[in-house]
Amino acid sequence: MPEEHSPDIIYLEADSEITEAIDKFKAAKAHEVRVAVPARSALLQSAVNIKLFKKAAENNKKKLVLISNDKATLSLAAGLGVLVAKNVKAEAAIPEALTGSMGQKAANEPIIIEQEAQPTESASGKTKKSKSNDSFQKQHIALDDEEKHTTAREDDVLPQSATHHKSKDKKVPNFGGLNKKIFWIVAGVGALIVLILGYIFLPTAKVALVAKAQKTPVNLRFTLDAGTKRSDLAGGDIAADTISTTKEVSGQFSATGKKDIGSKATGNITIKNAASSNTISVPAGTTVSSGGKSFTTNQAVSIPGASVSGGQIVPGSASVAITATQNGDSYNVSSASFTVSGFNGLTATGSTSGGVSKTVTVVTQSDIDKAQATLVEGATNATKTELQNKAGENQHVFEQTLTAQPTSVSSSVPVDSEGSTATLTAQIKFSELAAANSVLDELFKTQIQSKVPSGNDIYQSGANDATYMLVKSFGADKADMSASSNAFYGQSIDKDQVARAVAGKSRKDAADIIKPLYPQVSQVLVETNPWLSPNLPFFANRIKVEIRVQTD
Repeated sequence: MPEEHSPDIIYLEADSEITEAIDKFKAAKAHEVRVAVPARSALLQSAVNIKLFKKAAENNKKKLVLISNDKATLSLAAGLGVLVAKNVKAEAAIPEALTGSMGQKAANEPIIIEQEAQPTESASGKTKKSKSNDSFQKQHIALDDEEKHTTAREDDVLPQSATHHKSKDKKVPNFGGLNKKIFWIVAGVGALIVLILGYIFLPTAKVALVAKAQKTPVNLRFTLDAGTKRSDLAGGDIAADTISTTKEVSGQFSATGKKDIGSKATGNITIKNAASSNTISVPAGTTVSSGGKSFTTNQAVSIPGASVSGGQIVPGSASVAITATQNGDSYNVSSASFTVSGFNGLTATGSTSGGVSKTVTVVTQSDIDKAQATLVEGATNATKTELQNKAGENQHVFEQTLTAQPTSVSSSVPVDSEGSTATLTAQIKFSELAAANSVLDELFKTQIQSKVPSGNDIYQSGANDATYMLVKSFGADKADMSASSNAFYGQSIDKDQVARAVAGKSRKDAADIIKPLYPQVSQVLVETNPWLSPNLPFFANRIKVEIRVQTD
């Protein structure tokens, strides 16, 4: 006899069928077989299923243990005398009856099991197989220990209300599988509805009509003004937006300024008065010169008059400090003679020292201005792209109106300070003016409407292809502009009619539909989104019609 402590354990899925479970039970090798199902499974909540397990255990001489804590399963097992354990390692025992009737009712309930079709003898005495779609017939099996496999009449087994369904199986409904089927059916139907709605409402198309047209030149002037909200087309005033961005730029530059940082020579001279007997006053700042170098007196000085002694003229004299007018060592003189400017009768002699010659390179304001202009120029192209991206999808950005206003500028070396190179860092606010394409289109049409004959429409106003020039800038928010271009006109085409005519039609049929309506159309170009769609959208408002010109 196999050892009881080495059972086989069968784990079943929530949607496992009873036939599958019985097959796994029979295939188990151990004497004791424990059957475990998920808590949400209804497999062990049926008396029929538990009886089938019990019968299989008896026929295969195996010990059956159900793993369950479910009250319904415990009650049924109590009535049928089947062992139950709380978990796969717990001790098995027949549970006590939870109710007085459920277990007994389960014990006495007959079941229907499937068997292979058995040969039957017809009234003629010939043996033939009973016919069934499933190749088996229903049989009533009593499951108490004393009865053997005995065939019962079908009308004793099936309920009275179901006797006309004798060819169908009596099985426990698999609600888990049914729910899955319902889910996938609903999901499939939902996906189909989404695809249908998407096919109808989401596609778009663009139909370009290439039409013969006449050309007329357009030249005009107008004002872009960010300070106004409403355009005056007749007066040429266009409401504009100022599009701005601030960028920090920096770069190194070379200093070009020169600065003398030497020192001035100083000294003392003695001034003599030999020409007059009167005292001569020399004011401070009086220029004295020696060898082409100029000096100035530091303070006023009085020179006594000359006197006669022993038949000789004795000059009056006085000393005064002087300072060179320029830096440099060339102003250092020794025992030199000086002339006193403005005083012909005076002479002077003296020496000076301490003059030093030294010139250094310094940063000038001109250097900073030039470096700033270089930084702005270097950032301009990238800034124009950024401003273009910031503009609205239906706006035209006038690059000619670009302004660059520094909000802060700093140099690593201040102006007039020594340094051969320096780094300039600046915050620059870049601005451009932009206007709505539709307003510009109307502005151009207003200018050329008088040139268009009756019965013709303006196909292209020329606004998109115009050459714009800046006439005068009034800062970041206003500018006078000029424009030159060519406009095209031709026989009238109703774009709405074209869209309605081709809505829902094949792409390849569009030209055949449009050309008879408008003979001036020489070519029809169709683009659909998604591009693989063979037909145009069902709704005309999903079709954009544009006119392109063909000139001879």
